[in-house]
Amino acid sequence: MVAALGDRRIGMVEQTGIAGTGMTRADFLESYRRHSLAFIDASAAAPAEHHFRHFNSGVVLAYADEMRRFLDWADGRRRVLPADNMADNYMIADQDYFQVWANTVAPQHCTSLPWQWNHCGHWDEHFPRPGALIAHFSNFCNGPEFESVMAMHALLDDGPAGSSPAKNTLVEQPAELAFIIITYNSSKVIGYCLDALTNRKHEVIVIDNASTDGTLDHVTREGVTIIRNTRNQGFAAAANRAAAATSAVHLCFLNPDCLMTPAAVEAALSTLRQRPDAMVVPDYVDWHGNPTAGRQPGYSRLKLTADILDNNGMAKLARRLRRLPGYDLESWSWPLAAALFVGRDTFQAIGCFDDRYFCYMEDVAIGFEMARRGLDVIRLGHVLPHFGQHGADIPSSGRIRLIDAARLKFARLHYGRTLAAALAVMHWVLLRRLAIKGAWHRRRRRGMGRR
Repeated sequence: MVAALGDRRIGMVEQTGIAGTGMTRADFLESYRRHSLAFIDASAAAPAEHHFRHFNSGVVLAYADEMRRFLDWADGRRRVLPADNMADNYMIADQDYFQVWANTVAPQHCTSLPWQWNHCGHWDEHFPRPGALIAHFSNFCNGPEFESVMAMHALLDDGPAGSSPAKNTLVEQPAELAFIIITYNSSKVIGYCLDALTNRKHEVIVIDNASTDGTLDHVTREGVTIIRNTRNQGFAAAANRAAAATSAVHLCFLNPDCLMTPAAVEAALSTLRQRPDAMVVPDYVDWHGNPTAGRQPGYSRLKLTADILDNNGMAKLARRLRRLPGYDLESWSWPLAAALFVGRDTFQAIGCFDDRYFCYMEDVAIGFEMARRGLDVIRLGHVLPHFGQHGADIPSSGRIRLIDAARLKFARLHYGRTLAAALAVMHWVLLRRLAIKGAWHRRRRRGMGRR
């Protein structure tokens, strides 16, 4: 910090633009004149453009005496200024006070720090750069974007220094719990997932479905057992294979984009010790704070129909179907298996996951089987972060195809061939409709481009 400040007392990084806007220093200076300076001290003069720096206050380095001088000045200004902190529909915030201090009040005390001190994707190209000292996940008061955080985390060395590739850690005395994580091109999130599993007394098994994105580089760490599939076997088959490789008393099938907490683990194990024939599942919250119940009501014929409609361009009709009675079946439930706890003996007794499902709906099917046997899915009183649809790097169109195929399979296996055939015909018609609509839009765009 001393070296960065040099002979100056306070320093910030210049924000040279905003991605996608084409803003220049001249634009920032005009905004400074019209908003920051006009509100905070209209009698003061703005600097010339070549002296002006649009400092970003996400990171401020300062000597304590200089910071006290700044705060005393800012506090004095605040006491005489309008309380609404608005200038021409522009919100005056901490950054504006730092701008005026650095450019007009005490420019001789201020220095422009190199980009490494405040590296942000909103004004730096090629974010994140490995040489950054501080990463700034600015998103204009909306919180950090998950993709930016994942990209930054990917720069870190996930394994302890000098660690050797993980070896099979299974021992004669079975562990009480084994975490089973199925990966497929999960390099963006698997590091977070493994970082959260800090209790070394539990097994951690990662079974990889032939990833090609360097997932295994993030998985190879002390205490993790790796099983490598030579091809993508899908979720159910891989989960069953990993479960067969451990003698742990309890299993937790954990998605690579879900973060476990010690409190949830202890609560789940306590429940399973008392109810060894049950399944236990927490609730979830996504990156934006939206909650999802882990214990879901049973899948009806109506729900299968609505979900296929929703996935294929008929969202309005799907919403109408969701309002009809019988959409959710309260007679049985299924566990949203982003973090599914179950006793190993119970898992084997119900036949494990149905590996006729490649991906998706295997958790619905296992809930159906639990209900058929009179066994319970218990909702745990804990909430886990689950960054849904980030667990595998699959294009959204491919994900939709997999989900639709799984729902059609569930319809055939549990509701009969007649419903499955009707849904398959509806699915085909919807796909044709989308293809025709897409072709029409492409032809229209080409026509507009020739005008």
